[in-house]
Amino acid sequence: MALDTNPVRSPATELVLCPVRFVGGSTAVTKVFGEGVTVTYISTGIVDLTFSDAQGTFIGLAGEPSLAATTAANVKGHTVVAGVYNTTTNTLRLNITNASESLHDLDALEWLTSTLMFKRVAV
Repeated sequence: MALDTNPVRSPATELVLCPVRFVGGSTAVTKVFGEGVTVTYISTGIVDLTFSDAQGTFIGLAGEPSLAATTAANVKGHTVVAGVYNTTTNTLRLNITNASESLHDLDALEWLTSTLMFKRVAV
C-alpha cells in the first residue's frame, strides 16, 4: 500500500497525524480504524502497531490515547505508554496498564484510540 496521498495534517509543517482505533478481546485485539496499519496482540497489555509503509520520523502520540468502554468504569485509571518506534519494521509498541499499574488487556467492548504523529519530508 502506498502512502496516503491526502493524509490528515497538522498546522506544523510536514507533521502528519495517523489515527488508529482497536477493540480488545480475550487475549486479542481487532483493528477498527487505521489505514495501512496492522494491530497485533503481543501479550498481556502489549500491542504492536505496524505500518505497511515507512511513515517518516516518529514524533510521538498526539495527546493521551482515548479509552472507551460500554461500562466506562472498567477502563478508569488505565494508561497507555508508547515504546520506541522501530524504523526497520515500522512498528510502535504500546503498553496498556490498569489503575494498579499492571499490564492489562482490553476486554471485549473496550476500545483504544490513539493518534500518532510523524514528520514527513517531501522527496
